[in-house]
Amino acid sequence: PERVARLLAHMKPPVDSPPQEGRPGYYELEVPGLSKEPPVRYLVQLPPAYDPYRGYHGIVTLNGSGTTPEKQIDWWAGSWTQGGWRSGQASRYGYIVVAPAWAAEHQTKYQYSAREHAAVLNCLRDACRRFSIDTDRVFLSGHSMGGDAAWDIGVAHPDLWAGVIPIVAGADKYIALYTENAERVPMYFVCGELDGTKMSDNARCLDRYLRHGHKVTVVEYLGRGHEDFYDEILHLFDWMGRYRRDFFPREFEVQTMRPWDNFFWWVELYNLPPRAMVDPLDWPPPRGTQPVTTQASITANNGLRVRTGTGKLTLWISPEMLDLKQRVTVLVNGRRVNTPDRTIEPNLEVLLEDARTRADRQHPFWARVDAPTGRALKSE
Repeated sequence: PERVARLLAHMKPPVDSPPQEGRPGYYELEVPGLSKEPPVRYLVQLPPAYDPYRGYHGIVTLNGSGTTPEKQIDWWAGSWTQGGWRSGQASRYGYIVVAPAWAAEHQTKYQYSAREHAAVLNCLRDACRRFSIDTDRVFLSGHSMGGDAAWDIGVAHPDLWAGVIPIVAGADKYIALYTENAERVPMYFVCGELDGTKMSDNARCLDRYLRHGHKVTVVEYLGRGHEDFYDEILHLFDWMGRYRRDFFPREFEVQTMRPWDNFFWWVELYNLPPRAMVDPLDWPPPRGTQPVTTQASITANNGLRVRTGTGKLTLWISPEMLDLKQRVTVLVNGRRVNTPDRTIEPNLEVLLEDARTRADRQHPFWARVDAPTGRALKSE
């Protein structure tokens, strides 16, 4: 496993893609959607002099209502010039821009759905299989309705992003209940003073972030309303250059209220309690409904400790977390769940399957521990 992990980290992306003729570094691609959903189209613009053996920062950008993924590529990388190249800031700074067609036709409002999450995440994984994206330097952004989606997807899947940039976005539904999830995701908000009631509507979430010491920047343009705020783009690149993802935090606490919000860094949750799960179509939830809380930590004595309200979980393990040559203690809700000799053997099959499914060749997991949590959950 150690040798294969090194090979994965230094090999070219495993999937080749032909660029669109006459547009250097520009790709129009497609990934399968969820069951019974159509495929999802997405666009990619590579920086000039792209080298597949070198890792590049990435931006996943989500369009708003009435705009297109093509316009998102233009916003970040610049429009085509007469010579057949782009001179925007992503091209200048060497970023790969990925723009999924994440919204349904004629959609005017973000729906907080599994379809939308899958559209964004599947496009990111597919892009990582095709292009040399540094998975520790991927930023999620969006404008308007796309900003709402970026905010929600950012806090629902905080282990994926080096930072999140919601532009003229609004907080609703799950976002306000996922405050703890945002602790380890730097966020940069851009908004206008005259953009309706968004500043007051977002105040509760932003106040919590700032009071709890989250890495949050809020930029408000006085006297301006609902715009794309291209004025801010140089500041955004300066900010993005300061952050990278910490994929192996020593401890974290997260909440979830949707079955598809179930993977956080190295913990994957199953059998989530039905009473805590709320479909976005059933919002608002019944009074008293609380999200499931999971607390996880890497202990000082070469072990893992997890407390959760779910029925089952999988712990994904890497030598970046633990010394696998030593004994390991895994505690779930206070009970030891690994083998009596407390050793965890690296498994090449686990490593390769993880690299295939998550498409993160920089941080493949070497082993897994599947465990019940000791909680008997009744289905409804």
